[in-house]
Amino acid sequence: MLVKNIMLPKENLITVSPKVNIGKALDIINQNNFLSIPVVEGDKFYGIISKDRIYEFYYEKCEDKQCFLSDFSVETVMRTDIPTISPVEQVEKAVHFLEIMNISFVAVIDENNCLQGILTHRAVFEQFTQVFGLNKGERLAVMAYDVPGQISRLSKILSENNADIISFVVVDPKSVIDVREIVIRMRTDNIDIIKEKVKEVGFKIV
Repeated sequence: MLVKNIMLPKENLITVSPKVNIGKALDIINQNNFLSIPVVEGDKFYGIISKDRIYEFYYEKCEDKQCFLSDFSVETVMRTDIPTISPVEQVEKAVHFLEIMNISFVAVIDENNCLQGILTHRAVFEQFTQVFGLNKGERLAVMAYDVPGQISRLSKILSENNADIISFVVVDPKSVIDVREIVIRMRTDNIDIIKEKVKEVGFKIV
């Protein structure tokens, strides 16, 4: 899955300029019930301004609240170490950034260094839900040794019993033995028969 297929495009973003004062930025964040927003000017992405960053800076640097909100600009407080990714890169790379850097989004930047959008945790979770086919059809999860032909054996059983596969996901459970968990969502009226056939050929249902 490419980043561009699930990112929130620039035209749908609520952003703030780096020169805007912190008070205005905080108003925009609060009015939209956000925790943070991108800092953007034109097509250029500068970073992110967040509630916690504002509060942290205030308590460390300033005694007068009104002075702080009106006299300091967003660029003074914003976080600039936000990773960027190309629209045509795989989503997995963005997910890695989201996981290790404690950020609310990854900026999507094209080859001309122009902001195209952002990839958020919510977009990733929605895609995850679609991939697993959650709440659709019947679910079958089996443990299988990591040897050639396992997926073909499962697919054959499903096909022979008229199952319509919605999703087919292989998960590494980080076991000490070399096994994989295979999670299948399918439309079928024969789930009990399929489970029996799957157990007969040696798979363990979990």
